[in-house]
Amino acid sequence: MDPILATLPAELLQLVEGSLSNDEASSDEEMLKHFISNGLTLPQAEQALTYRNLYLNNIYLDDQTPIRVGNQALRFSPYSRWIEPI
Repeated sequence: MDPILATLPAELLQLVEGSLSNDEASSDEEMLKHFISNGLTLPQAEQALTYRNLYLNNIYLDDQTPIRVGNQALRFSPYSRWIEPI
């Protein structure tokens, strides 16, 4: 797990991953403020934003995300229609 985000409670981690996956409209600055207003520290919020493109461009299996398992993350491939590593 990402060492900077490892201390987040499960509910907060779900909020972060949901926001990263689904919020295409907010700017990075707006998302940073959103994360901080929901309890992340500035370093945690900045680290979470480094994953934004990965989450916007891929669909991951639950608990098999880049934040949780790093390079072992598993995503759905629209080309093969199967689950594959990132």
